[in-house]
Amino acid sequence: MPDRTDAARAARLATTVLMTAALTACGSSEPAPNDARSAPQPFGNPTAVSDDVQITAAAEGFMKAWMLDPADVKAMCEHQTKAARPNFTDDGGTVEGCVAERKSLTERTPEPGRAPLRFTVDHVQDVKASRKHPAGKGVLATGQRDGSKPFRYALRLVKEDGRWRVEQREDGASRYDHTADPVADVLWSMG
Repeated sequence: MPDRTDAARAARLATTVLMTAALTACGSSEPAPNDARSAPQPFGNPTAVSDDVQITAAAEGFMKAWMLDPADVKAMCEHQTKAARPNFTDDGGTVEGCVAERKSLTERTPEPGRAPLRFTVDHVQDVKASRKHPAGKGVLATGQRDGSKPFRYALRLVKEDGRWRVEQREDGASRYDHTADPVADVLWSMG
């Protein structure tokens, strides 16, 4: 007849086996190396990412690709709508045509010792259609290097082919100092 210690060990072993099986069934909490998810996923629907997160990521991706020395022209073009690409009237705004048009940006050379460029993207808001651009979302993209004054761009993003892309960019400069709704105001007045 087994004693109580053997029964307790058997119960702990059974619990360990069940917990291990449950954890194994759940899988790893880390994405696979080639997993397309690059940002933390929200609770609830693991594949749903809010529009604001997607818009912010698209705007930041565009600004970084554009402002690199040399620029990542292919990524920059991929972050733009077809209509915003400089080759729209020639070939309908293909990425390849955009890359060819923006070739000079790939020839920029980095300045030695220059501080890294940082971006923030905020003020995500609805923007109405203008004479030249459809309604979409507007953001304020601010770039700055240590020891330098910040620079700002108002960006209009619209959904195209299931992704948020930059439709319009306007230099913000000091226009943001005196308006309560800087992004929509600048995009409307310039678009």
